[in-house]
Amino acid sequence: MTKEIEWEPFFEFEKNSPYVESNRPWLKYWPQNIPKSIKFEPIPVHSYLRLTAQKFPNNVAIYYTPEEKKYTYREVFWYADKIANALYKSGVRKDSVSIMTGNVPEFIFCALGILQCGASVSPINPLLREDDVKHILTETGMVNTVFVHKDNYRVIKNVRKSVEVENVILLGAKESKEDAITFEQFIQDAPAEPPQVNIDPDNDIAALLFTGGTTGLPKGVMLTHSNLVADALIVANIEKDRFEAELGKSASLAILPLCHTFGFEVVIIALAAASMMLMFSSFDPAQILEAIEKYKVELFVGVPVMFQMIVNHPDFAPDKRDLSSLIAATSGSAALPTEISRKWENRTGLKVGQGFGLTETSPITHMQPAWLPEIKPESIGIPLIDTDAKIVDPATLEELEPGQIGELLIKGPQVMRGYWKNPETTALTIIDDWLRTGDLARMDENGYFYIEGRTKDIIKYKGYKVMPNEVEEKLYEHPAVLEVGVIGIPDPDIGETIKAFVVLKKGYRNQITENEIIAWAKEKLAAYKYPRKVEFLTSLPRTPVGKIFYRKLREIEAQKSKE
Repeated sequence: MTKEIEWEPFFEFEKNSPYVESNRPWLKYWPQNIPKSIKFEPIPVHSYLRLTAQKFPNNVAIYYTPEEKKYTYREVFWYADKIANALYKSGVRKDSVSIMTGNVPEFIFCALGILQCGASVSPINPLLREDDVKHILTETGMVNTVFVHKDNYRVIKNVRKSVEVENVILLGAKESKEDAITFEQFIQDAPAEPPQVNIDPDNDIAALLFTGGTTGLPKGVMLTHSNLVADALIVANIEKDRFEAELGKSASLAILPLCHTFGFEVVIIALAAASMMLMFSSFDPAQILEAIEKYKVELFVGVPVMFQMIVNHPDFAPDKRDLSSLIAATSGSAALPTEISRKWENRTGLKVGQGFGLTETSPITHMQPAWLPEIKPESIGIPLIDTDAKIVDPATLEELEPGQIGELLIKGPQVMRGYWKNPETTALTIIDDWLRTGDLARMDENGYFYIEGRTKDIIKYKGYKVMPNEVEEKLYEHPAVLEVGVIGIPDPDIGETIKAFVVLKKGYRNQITENEIIAWAKEKLAAYKYPRKVEFLTSLPRTPVGKIFYRKLREIEAQKSKE
């Protein structure tokens, strides 16, 4: 039998956090019942989550809706223990094990099993092409085992021609392949007992997550067990009373990609809350709206493209679904267009509180807890417990006054250990414990933060600096615009000009011209901000988590210039 775990964090309500400067403006709102700091004995992620299984063994942890199959917390760890045992017997130690699949229960089983044998989880997005997968496995250099869904097997098979992978285990398959065994075959003889391994939570890597690669090849981000546990505690306890009141009683939506840092950490938080995760094989707005109504979901956490799909779906109409159970909504990963936020608020009565995070910060650093005096849809909110943030001049790193735009820097226990095999980039990114995000932002006098864009995305038009999101926000107000992405493109006369890639709503396709969009924008935006060129697309390229893939837009434009 697995030994019972005894562990509790210590909540500091009186003393200020050692990470946060005491004069920060957002601290004036801090309630007495919210801890200013959280201290805890280092604990591995899987042990932290096993505490939930000890308290709520018979609660449903995962409801996989495509198969209408439920798994209790006891069953989740039964699978995880068998996987850990089988991995250890196959020689896995403090290596990295990859998982390449969409959202299925086996992802969670495998992740917990990998952690329990002392290895790190290295997810691979199932949407990636062979070259990206090859880069990740080559860069990692220590993956000898890959769990892969049968639908993605061919990619791994082809990658194995140039990258050595010793063991391939098929998920969702009934029959093995010549060079791969099924998940059931892998665990069938393994006892449901995890191996005894020594783990240093502060230093051992729990997750080796690769960034989206929106500006280049993906970089491996090293997150320790303590990084992930700290971030989960920080997010859960920013509304401590509500978290404790809902412990073991709530239903949550596992709709974010588990292979992405946002989805990965949200699952950790949901498991820590003993929540029932409703898991879907794909994002279908009709199914999501039905689930919110049926299971009385209280919190909707998504990325902008999910909000966009929902607010434009017929079932979002007031007479279609009862959404009265919702008490909060949070958007992350990219800026949520104001028009979409307005539609959500008009229908649900709730303002969407944007949050912020990076793979490098485990990932969540900013949110808008309900106790703030105001939820501002255009803001990412305030830094969370034990998290400090400041706006600096990107050139000098000197802190700027409220209202000024500069680079956002973050400090806290969730900041990564560093980039995998890349100490030079790590040294340039983490300076005196502050993480340089590369995001342009500002902080108002009350401590609310606002993302203005990426430093690399600034468009320089005739000496003016134009942020793409400013132009996008206004274009979303046009009744024909469904999606829009704005970039700077080379101009032989002035150096750079503004171009908008637009996806039109169905009823407007082939009805609206480029000149009409430009003329409308010219009336709504400053003379140096409106787009000079517009191109219509059927869809915008997006990263696996749903962000607009600006690098791909630039590549589309570069290819045109060659033709």
